[in-house]
Amino acid sequence: MKEVTLDAGRLCQKEEAHAYLKERLGLPDYYGANLDALYDCLTELDGLRVIIYNRTDIGCYVSKIIEVMQDADVEVELR
Repeated sequence: MKEVTLDAGRLCQKEEAHAYLKERLGLPDYYGANLDALYDCLTELDGLRVIIYNRTDIGCYVSKIIEVMQDADVEVELR
């Protein structure tokens, strides 16, 4: 299982967050840099564990990203 750590402080601003996620998660070039595209890509990944640290910054855009990650995790588990 691949493990990736993410800094919540880098996930507050939409554009920076998606560039950071693309880099850290190794998302494909066609990644659309939005929450729907993140969900689609996450459901295609297999064996990924994401750890988010610096969660005192939680709020802003981070909470939306975490929600998408949780939804994608449920979808993958249902397969």
